Amino acid sequence: MGFLETNGAPLITDGGLATELEARGHDLSDPLWSARLLVDAPEEIKAAHLAFFRAGAMIATTASYQASFDGFRSGASGE
Repeated sequence: MGFLETNGAPLITDGGLATELEARGHDLSDPLWSARLLVDAPEEIKAAHLAFFRAGAMIATTASYQASFDGFRSGASGE
C-alpha cells in the first residue's frame, strides 16, 4: 500500500487542529486564531501534530489559515 493510498476509502484531511489546541488550553479568539501560536508557542503546534501522528494520522495540517503579512500586522496591533 502506497502513502495515502486509500483503496477507494474516503481520505479526510481536516484534523481538528484548533480543537486540539483549545483542548490544550489555548485561547484562539485572537484574530489570527491558531496562527498566533506559530509565533508565540510553536512547540504547541508541534505537540498537537505529534498527538495526531501518535493517533495514526498520516497528514499534518498547518496553523496558517489566518497567517499573512497583513494578518500579523493587524493582529499585532490588536485591530
